[in-house]
Amino acid sequence: MKILIYILLMLGVTSCIKENPQPSGPPPVITYPHNNDTIQDSIPTLVGQTWVITGVRIGGIGNPNPNNDTLKFITNTTYKFNGYTSNYSLYYTGGGFNLSMNGTPWGYLSGTIYQYNLVSGDIQGLKFIDITPGTSNQTNYYLWMKKV
Repeated sequence: MKILIYILLMLGVTSCIKENPQPSGPPPVITYPHNNDTIQDSIPTLVGQTWVITGVRIGGIGNPNPNNDTLKFITNTTYKFNGYTSNYSLYYTGGGFNLSMNGTPWGYLSGTIYQYNLVSGDIQGLKFIDITPGTSNQTNYYLWMKKV
């Protein structure tokens, strides 16, 4: 009797093993938003625009320090920061747009801005971080900017 119970138990356990079905046909094609031409075409351009950094706060607490730095966006990759030419990038991230600016007094800054900011011409205290090559700066910079 013990043997019969053992055999039935083994049959029950082995019959519960799930088989992995083999896919039929080629694997599905996965597309990512940054490869989608529609999204690429919808990225706003900063070319020809002038923005003024009206305030900067270093760290997460306190009021911004007044500022009056001018940013003139010349091409899709170059801009002038108070008259000095440097590089920048603006690309879609899935939750907004990454704006990275080289050559600022605070280093190479990178942060997320949103469609609303670009349309309204107003950035109110959005966080940027220093991505200067070779630095391990973990300081957050908060920028206030207006399109003029």
